[in-house]
Amino acid sequence: MSSKNRISRRNFLKQSSQASLASALAAKSMGLTGLLGASHSLADMNDYRALVFIMLEGGNDSFNMILPNGSGSLRSNYEQGRGIVALPNADLHSLNLVNPAQVFGDTQSSDFAMHPQCPQMAEMFNNLEMSVLCNVGNLIEPVTKELWQSNSVSVPPRLFSHSDQQRQTQSQPDDPFLFGWGGRMTEINTAYNTSNTVSPLISLSGLNSFQVTRDSLINTYVLGSDGAVALSGFNGYRRTMTETSMESIDSSAHLMEQKYRSVYDSARQAQEVVGTAFNLAQATGVDYDAIFDAAGTNDSQIGRRLKTVAKMIAGREATTNSRPVFFVELNGFDNHQKLLSDHSSRMVELNAALKAFRDVLVAQGDFDKTLSYITSEFARTFTANGDDSEAGTDHGWGGHTLVMGDMVDGGKFFGQHPDLLLSGDLDTGRGRWIPTTANTQISAVIANWMGVGTADLNELFPTLDNFPSPFDEGSNLSFISGGLSA
Repeated sequence: MSSKNRISRRNFLKQSSQASLASALAAKSMGLTGLLGASHSLADMNDYRALVFIMLEGGNDSFNMILPNGSGSLRSNYEQGRGIVALPNADLHSLNLVNPAQVFGDTQSSDFAMHPQCPQMAEMFNNLEMSVLCNVGNLIEPVTKELWQSNSVSVPPRLFSHSDQQRQTQSQPDDPFLFGWGGRMTEINTAYNTSNTVSPLISLSGLNSFQVTRDSLINTYVLGSDGAVALSGFNGYRRTMTETSMESIDSSAHLMEQKYRSVYDSARQAQEVVGTAFNLAQATGVDYDAIFDAAGTNDSQIGRRLKTVAKMIAGREATTNSRPVFFVELNGFDNHQKLLSDHSSRMVELNAALKAFRDVLVAQGDFDKTLSYITSEFARTFTANGDDSEAGTDHGWGGHTLVMGDMVDGGKFFGQHPDLLLSGDLDTGRGRWIPTTANTQISAVIANWMGVGTADLNELFPTLDNFPSPFDEGSNLSFISGGLSA
């Protein structure tokens, strides 16, 4: 049964029964003064929304993650174009689209499937918990093949460079780099995030462009795959010496010493808050290890990272931030060789991790509060760079992305699916499809759901006005059901 059809009364009662425990644990971590200062935020947790930005680093070959099946013209174009790297119809997991997908060239199709290693992702799509955003990519303004060939249109700088396109996907497709849209969005959403201890920008994959702020007033808090990273060797005499040294630093000390103590105190306090959040997660009664084990992803890096994200969401009363933004990366998608085998391995990891993450969020009552966006810097060339089983693909442009959550208008394809016709009107060469939807259009819808008003979206995305509004019905980008900001 789809989570959209579940009655939430049990989750409501479970969360209500944990209120006193949450207060006790928060008090232990923050003290009475801190708890009283957080009271307003505790009351606002019903308005909690989390964004989980999942970056498939290296250029995901999304046209083998989501692909046509059946026997229609789109499938014929797929088989002819993909050649040696085409996936057989018989191995795929069929998708039951709520309505036909719009295909470039004013046609429609309902015959699509997911990669052989993505059965649970296909199930989530069919349960209306996931949707596909078609042929998305970095754009400054709309591009046609004629404009491309005549060099009379602005295109993203260094178009097929990994590092540049990753940065642009996480910010804006122009120079110079000013901020990540996740970071700037969090600055705009300051009123929702009241913690002075743990940043609402939380990365499980190190520092990144997405969470860079404009004003540098909010810093990214980096967690390890399994939670807060403890100070190395911080025990016994070493701990005693460190604490004694820190306590001796006061307002009369050198400014550098004061700064050092400030960083130390902040790290220790944040570690305590994260520990409290994990205790609150454990108090939900959700068996995180069992759920991730059942999905087959307990030991994978992305599985561990998403498990930590789920625990931070469950323990949000400890942080008092109601608009957190998480960054998670899965690498290994730069498959210039051995596409079929290597991409299959990545799909195994992604499928299991998303399934486990979904199951945990449903179990703790947070699937309706957590939007997961799964994207990459670009897709890959439709044609292979060889003619044997060891062939790979090269850097492409437009590709498919995914959204998952109970707020998603699930079971649908949004935007326009390419016609997959080599030498056609979307092909810049070797099946490097011109994107028919800009990353900024997708990001604007997500930012609006996170609380950024439509009047402020241009501050986040300066090129947004170059495209049709993603909120207009004709754009076919209404992938979030309700909950959008004015």
